[in-house]
Amino acid sequence: MIWRVFISIVLVLLAGCSTIKKTLPPELEVAQQLAQTKTFSELSGLPAPAGSIPVSVYSFRDQTGQYKPQTNVSSFSTAVTQGANSILVQALHESDWFIPVEREGLQNILTERKIVRAALSNKEDEAAQLPPLTTAKIILEGGVISYDSNVKTGGLGAEYFGIGASELYREDIISIYLRAVDVRTGQVLLSVATTKKVLSVEMRAGFFRYVSYKRLAEAEAGFSENEPMHICVKQAIEKALSELVHKGIDKGVWTTKQQSIALAKARQQKQLQLAALKAKQQKAQIAKRNVAPSISFMVQFRTATAEIEPLYNTQLEQVLALLSQQKSAHVELFGYADKRGDDQSNHALSLARSNAIANYLITNGIAKERVSIMARGDDDAQYDTADNEGLFFDRRVIINLKSS
Repeated sequence: MIWRVFISIVLVLLAGCSTIKKTLPPELEVAQQLAQTKTFSELSGLPAPAGSIPVSVYSFRDQTGQYKPQTNVSSFSTAVTQGANSILVQALHESDWFIPVEREGLQNILTERKIVRAALSNKEDEAAQLPPLTTAKIILEGGVISYDSNVKTGGLGAEYFGIGASELYREDIISIYLRAVDVRTGQVLLSVATTKKVLSVEMRAGFFRYVSYKRLAEAEAGFSENEPMHICVKQAIEKALSELVHKGIDKGVWTTKQQSIALAKARQQKQLQLAALKAKQQKAQIAKRNVAPSISFMVQFRTATAEIEPLYNTQLEQVLALLSQQKSAHVELFGYADKRGDDQSNHALSLARSNAIANYLITNGIAKERVSIMARGDDDAQYDTADNEGLFFDRRVIINLKSS
């Protein structure tokens, strides 16, 4: 009789060899880097942005106020991690779309800057002075707004001849709300919501049988697996951030790099068409009135270069044609640069751009005396250094044709 019981136990153990290791105490492990989640792959796979957006996060916390449910015990451990703010900032930092600026520890930064400023107060070197803090264009608000436990529970079990096994599960749900607020107007630009199921599983197996009179054989084993709450919150936040970016692209709140390039090309083409139309109209007026009016053209350049793009050859040929028709007309060239770089290098770059246009005209037969050159540096730059699309319009040479 005893050997039959022994064989039954062995068969049960062999059938569950894939999970039997889970019933044994695990070995000690050293600290490891937090593994990336599937939602992080989605976040890192977003299309490249036209430019990174400075954002601030003041408070993104657990708003449920719930505690871990425990039977017949008072528990002061919260059901949801209180570090959602740090998780969101980490996700923002790992995304190419945003530049997070510190606001949760802002008082610490201000205190440290006072200390540094006091240490530098006796120094006259302006380069050693503290730069201003980076300002945010968007504030991200929201938090963990709901934690519902025991949304779904269930299990399965069986017992025969004193040998039994069972499996139980429980599903909880957490919900994340995330919204983007425009710093300038206070308008809520975008708002998204995501949920994540938290799964808990418990498995048990046991043996209970009288093998003989007053002899009882009993064995029991089991294990449980619970999804870590902070991992679930991390996945929900990363998913919300991905949805926020996609929704912003669809609504035109921000653009991808590919969209920005296409938009810049369309603007250039439209500008060339308008310039060609204007030149055609003014050429007709010149032919009719035989007077050289004041005509303006504009040539734009890539960052940190004075090389003329082939795109503007047609426009420059129109300038040459007008100068050839009106022998008394002269041309004024005003070179400009964007705000990136110091004043000296920007002035030199704007002068090089004016010289590039002047050399083109002189090489093609225009007398040097009819061409005047001026360098304005970044004096009339209109766009901020973070606005990649706007900076394109600051890098230019304005061509003014005037009668003598």
